[in-house]
Amino acid sequence: MAKEIGGILVADNHPLCREGLTTLFARNLGLSDIFEASDFSGVLTKIATRGSIGLVTIDLGLPGLRKGEGLRDLRVRYPDVRVVVVAASRDRDLVLDSLGAGVHGYIPKDVPVPEMAEALRAVIAGRMYVPPFVSDLTARKEPVVDQDGVANDAALTSRQFEVLNLLAAGRSNKEIARLLSIAEGTVKVHIAAAFRMLGVHNRVSAAAAMQARAFNDDPIETYLPGILEERRAKPILRRSFNALPQISYRR
Repeated sequence: MAKEIGGILVADNHPLCREGLTTLFARNLGLSDIFEASDFSGVLTKIATRGSIGLVTIDLGLPGLRKGEGLRDLRVRYPDVRVVVVAASRDRDLVLDSLGAGVHGYIPKDVPVPEMAEALRAVIAGRMYVPPFVSDLTARKEPVVDQDGVANDAALTSRQFEVLNLLAAGRSNKEIARLLSIAEGTVKVHIAAAFRMLGVHNRVSAAAAMQARAFNDDPIETYLPGILEERRAKPILRRSFNALPQISYRR
């Protein structure tokens, strides 16, 4: 197995976590060519100077990482290196954003050692690892409370909003994945979760819900439904649209 994957780089700013993972690789997976890094610059330096590294485990709280941005940068720079996030958070959106950045797996730090070893073994074997709780669409976040103290269960995450906005524009799942630089499977999970929060069951109903949200009582901060700013792959603010020059059409 060590010959297949090459060297291992454990990146975490907590010495105890690094030691724990290093021990797991050695004791449970029989790997001994292991290096450590305590910040993102150290990760890049180690990979550049140690050409044998084939797998990196990385914590989202690593200094200098910048989460999804840093993960995507790491994957682009070293496409042959397999990257696994090992983090404390079980936030589904954080997991999906990490997977959308191109990592090969996301492992919560609180899983039992045998389960973590199996997850790492799967990644080393060339497969992806996604924690089972990601598929639990009944799991809900803490309700968002508005300024009047009323709980709002239909609060969409920013990523769900972007996906739904593109869906309302008639984009396919594949197009949405390309525009947002995430996996098509990730798009489907975001859509399912957003449908549940909006209380709808199909794309037409979701588009109607987006229209209703756009035409609310606060026109300054609302978004135009179904319209995407292609350059940044972000929904266009209504105020931005109002500031655009008028377009004349020839008959």
